[in-house]
Amino acid sequence: MSLKAVDMAYNLLLNTKEGMSFKELWTNINNKFGYDEKIASRKKSQFYTNLTLDGRFVMLENNVWNLKSRCRYQEIEVKDDDEYEESEDYDEEDEEEFDEDEEDEEESEEDEY
Repeated sequence: MSLKAVDMAYNLLLNTKEGMSFKELWTNINNKFGYDEKIASRKKSQFYTNLTLDGRFVMLENNVWNLKSRCRYQEIEVKDDDEYEESEDYDEEDEEEFDEDEEDEEESEEDEY
């Protein structure tokens, strides 16, 4: 029985002390399977998707992948302040303008009937 690419990646990461870049992981996987260029291109994107969806893996900075079980929470925690900044330009006037636009649209739709 052959291993899936994500299972091979899991075994590769088990045998390393630190994570590996996606490029390193993919090179190892591609060498083991021996894909030609056309198939490798398609398989590479599927492999990336599978890594992302598999709960055993975590992507760290600079597209470096590691096993989630090895990482401390602080390494993988999403920083709300860094990733999801609220717009400072937003104010209640914007909301009022939006509400007025919706009312105008509703009135014009009623006029059509």
